[in-house]
Amino acid sequence: MTKTTRTLQTKALGQVSVESEQILDFAEGLYGFREFTEFALVEEGEENPFKWLQSTAEPDLAFIVIQPELILKDYDPDIAKEDLIPIGLDSVRDALVFLIVTIPENEPEKMTANLQGPILINKKSKKARQAISLNEDHSVRLPLLAAMES
Repeated sequence: MTKTTRTLQTKALGQVSVESEQILDFAEGLYGFREFTEFALVEEGEENPFKWLQSTAEPDLAFIVIQPELILKDYDPDIAKEDLIPIGLDSVRDALVFLIVTIPENEPEKMTANLQGPILINKKSKKARQAISLNEDHSVRLPLLAAMES
């Protein structure tokens, strides 16, 4: 398969080039943003643990994401089978998983990660979706710096 490159305009990073394998298909969009179904997973640098989930259609729509294993050793979201079927997966263990990070303006030390609504990606097909973890211990706002330090 030939790699194709697209140029995206982003609010945070300006103009960026992304390769076709960085483009994700969110058939159902994200919660609160159903009309946006195509996002690119953009890295600022290999050493940076955070990535950007950037809408390909709207430069102002992007989410900071992090892989849960970088902050939690035992994160295991309880995802309903019905949430895995549309992206062609049998188990959440087969997915590439990201958590959405929220950084309060002017208070980066108070950033949080959403354990309740993980992003699941089928690594082969690039189909993706946001799901709800049925584990009641999973918070919507896990303090990120405290989790990284422990």
